[in-house]
Amino acid sequence: MTVPVAVDSSWTCGFESPFMSKVLPFCSSLEWQPDLVIVCAGYDALSSDELASCNLVAADYGKMTRLLIQHLGEDTKIIFGLEGGYQLQDGAPGGNLCDAVVETIK
Repeated sequence: MTVPVAVDSSWTCGFESPFMSKVLPFCSSLEWQPDLVIVCAGYDALSSDELASCNLVAADYGKMTRLLIQHLGEDTKIIFGLEGGYQLQDGAPGGNLCDAVVETIK
């Protein structure tokens, strides 16, 4: 599933609403519960990455992961694949790729 967001979107202004209303319901429903969900984690949405022109911070990845786990339940396995995100600079505003990965899995 691909959900378009506007340029310069942050979690509260652009990501949260489609994540809650489209992504989570797509992942499971009362009629269907997957055994496994594969997430292509596009870390290029970090505000410190110049390619995607988005404004997520590292903690937003953790928030999305926790919401997904809560929605799916702890019995559903989740695999994350690194799809993008190339900001490796320490101290980058909003975090760098390593910060976002840590937030995703903690």
